[in-house]
Amino acid sequence: MHRRSFLKGAGIVTILVAGGAVWRAEDQGVFSVGQGPAYQPWRDWQTDASTGPLALVRAGILAASPHNTQPWLFRVTNSSIELYADTKRNTGALDPYLREQHISLGCALENLMLAAGASGYSASVSLLPGKLEPSPANQQQLVARVELAPGARQKNELYDVIPLRHTNRNPYDPKRAIPPDVAGALAGLVTDEPNVKLFLFEADSDRKKIAGIISTANNVLYADPEVQHGS
Repeated sequence: MHRRSFLKGAGIVTILVAGGAVWRAEDQGVFSVGQGPAYQPWRDWQTDASTGPLALVRAGILAASPHNTQPWLFRVTNSSIELYADTKRNTGALDPYLREQHISLGCALENLMLAAGASGYSASVSLLPGKLEPSPANQQQLVARVELAPGARQKNELYDVIPLRHTNRNPYDPKRAIPPDVAGALAGLVTDEPNVKLFLFEADSDRKKIAGIISTANNVLYADPEVQHGS
């Protein structure tokens, strides 16, 4: 079924937006470091002519997703937005229980809710119950429904930084120390969260050990043919 015709309700005019349907990484130059149409949603998300609930979706599709799969679909009406998991974008053996997929759906929903307040909507979310189990492939599954009503505009700092979230593919300088004030600021992020512990490994020997463990695990993981196929 074509993505744009999915869930056309009888007598209801809906608009469906899928981040990857318009902005495919492999087709739109996403690997050309900040250039090309793939980056256009980050530049136009607040200035595009789209208004109403569709403007909230423009914020939602800027969310992080595993391997940039963008596994979401949105059903938009004048008073609600439904968020669907697009299971055919699952990464297979890399995410067999769709854990990473649902984390990315949560990120999209969070962006959408932040945009709702900033756009003058009072938004309420209903989450559908789910289980940690494999889902049938090539299906769309309803994950959440957002009901919209007029409300006061409520911008905040999290909304303002939505377009600043990007994967950093630049090389890191392992010999460059983290400035003490940055390390202190990072440590201070969890002072009000008693159930969260943050460990900063600043010693060169610790960093090399952790990098070696990650590299070994990555090699083992991608030696699996099913993982290679899924990714």
